[in-house]
Amino acid sequence: MPWVREEECKGCAVCVNACPVEGAIKMVNGKARINNAICTRCGKCMEACPTNAIRPNSENPSLRGFGRSNGGVGMNYGRGQGRGMARGRGRGYGMRDR
Repeated sequence: MPWVREEECKGCAVCVNACPVEGAIKMVNGKARINNAICTRCGKCMEACPTNAIRPNSENPSLRGFGRSNGGVGMNYGRGQGRGMARGRGRGYGMRDR
C-alpha cells in the first residue's frame, strides 16, 4: 500500500497519469492522495514519481509497530512478565498469591 510523503510531493500529478486505476490517486490541496480502498498496489506511481514522494508501506511511520520511537520495551505491550493469565489481579494466578 503506497503512501505519499507530503513534504516531498511537488504536486506535478505525474503519479495520477501513471496510475492504471482511475481515481486511485487524486490531487488534494496540491498534493497527491492515494485511495487505498481501490489502489491495486502495482507500484507504477512510485516508479513515475520524480521526487520519490510516493513510498512503500514498509516506510510509513504511521503504520509501524510499537518500536522504540513509540514507547519501546516495557510499555505494557506483548506478553511480558505480569501480563498473562490475570497475574496480580486477585484471581490466584500471580506472584502475590503465593
